[in-house]
Amino acid sequence: MTKVPSLPAKRLTRGLVTGALALTVGLATWMGSARPTQDSLSLISGPLPAQAAISQLRVTYAARLAGVRIGTGVFSVNMNGDRYTASISARTSSVGRLVSQGQGEAVARGVFSRRSAVPVSYDLSASEEDLTNVVRMRLSRGDIRELSAEPPLSEHPNRVAVTRQHIRDVVDPVSALLMPVPNIESAAGPAACDRTIPMFDGRQRYDLALSFVRMEDVQFGNGQAAVCRLRYQPIAGHRTNRRVNQELAANPNIYVWLSQIGDAALVAPVRMEVGLNFGTLSIQALDFAAQ
Repeated sequence: MTKVPSLPAKRLTRGLVTGALALTVGLATWMGSARPTQDSLSLISGPLPAQAAISQLRVTYAARLAGVRIGTGVFSVNMNGDRYTASISARTSSVGRLVSQGQGEAVARGVFSRRSAVPVSYDLSASEEDLTNVVRMRLSRGDIRELSAEPPLSEHPNRVAVTRQHIRDVVDPVSALLMPVPNIESAAGPAACDRTIPMFDGRQRYDLALSFVRMEDVQFGNGQAAVCRLRYQPIAGHRTNRRVNQELAANPNIYVWLSQIGDAALVAPVRMEVGLNFGTLSIQALDFAAQ
């Protein structure tokens, strides 16, 4: 029987669940509105190996914690040549002391390089019980040029300060779900996992280091998925004494399944698992439609 956490443990549980969700599908979610300028897109765009007969992707996910369904999310992408607009909308349900009810949406816009999505804008709007979270970022060549986050990070002696260096060459949590590979053949093999994602969510900077584990048959994409081990590496904006950061950074049991999008040299998550001491958090694609 799963032990129900105490109230202090609930905060840890919520932090672990929210953090784990944000690392991948982002069911702790967001929303966007502003459109990047033509000039800002043309400055950083490059040839995309994923330029095939694929213009849209829609994935519906379900999240479960210890076997209990706790939320759903929809990841939608529109692609036009090397440009993309990606959005996530999601909702979590209240499950006793384990998970709080929340909802939100996010939008990221940008262009593809040969190794990553390069965002030019990211907007998030989310709510959880009586808490709200709003983030707005504008970027150029992967560097943050404009940033607002409400509420702002609180001052704390154990918090690692975010400096200008930390917000250069970064990717937002939505754009990070779109992962180009060198060629179409690489979409079904170790190259899908061969990456470290330099993530900045508006408050915290961290790396997501992926490494190849094995191939598995799946019902989505091209029928196969590369299973990658994911390691969370906090860099700045976090509090070094917070147990949630320590737990996630030390956790060797975080895996993500990446499958090809249509016939493009591009992969996206179809499953994620996070082993926690009170059960497994899983995020599973229910449908994966590319056209």
